Amino acid sequence: MQEDREYSVYPSDLDIYASFKEFADYLKSNGYESMGQKSRDHSLTIHLSKFQRLHAENFDEFLRTLEKNKSALPIELHYYWEKADKSFSSIINVRKSGLEVCVRSDDLDVVSSIHDHIRTYFKASNPLQDNTDRISKFGLKKSIFLAHRFDETGNIVASKVLTFLKRLGFDVKEGSGYETKNIPDKVTSKIKSQDIFICIFTSGDSSWIISETSYAKALGKYIIILCDESLNINKGIIGGDYEHIPFPSEFVEKAYSDLLYCLPS
Repeated sequence: MQEDREYSVYPSDLDIYASFKEFADYLKSNGYESMGQKSRDHSLTIHLSKFQRLHAENFDEFLRTLEKNKSALPIELHYYWEKADKSFSSIINVRKSGLEVCVRSDDLDVVSSIHDHIRTYFKASNPLQDNTDRISKFGLKKSIFLAHRFDETGNIVASKVLTFLKRLGFDVKEGSGYETKNIPDKVTSKIKSQDIFICIFTSGDSSWIISETSYAKALGKYIIILCDESLNINKGIIGGDYEHIPFPSEFVEKAYSDLLYCLPS
């Protein structure tokens, strides 16, 4: 089993030698021994400058060299450790822009433990992901749930959009015409089954459309909102991070160009 991890953050004043030394002390205290001599598959490289690199012959030499050149970057370590019942290889690449770590072992617990210790010794992390980021359209299946009002205007507008989407090769499902805030199970099932959620706001009560949109948002669906430009829809209720495409009353065709841009090809 091999697991790779990348970290974009570690302290700018990190004592990299001390971090490697802590890692070495941890391995020694747990009975691991390093290879006595470097093999063709190993790399113990310290970049002193763009034009000068040092290649250590074994891990102890690597540590001694690094202690004398603490500001050197990048640093590339690819080495193998073993003890009686367990062994692993690790790659630790320290660059100014971040840290790359790869651990390989037949024991999954060893892989996880070594990764966690390296992260701790190098004080590595990644910025927290913003959960409000819009989901990318790339990689989505061409499946859509289309939410709209089921009165005359809503049906006319939705019928035009439905025809447009089907001609583009999308699988499109709709609701059942209910008008309550509680979403029927058969509707939630359809929303779950589709990668993309498109809602159309036309004149009239659209409280259940907002409920469906909130449900799709909770599921992490890719959401596109088509809205009659004469309406004042509170984006804050749904979320301002999604694609909001206005269209003139009953002329939803005017939105097709923008809609096409928002959809996966």
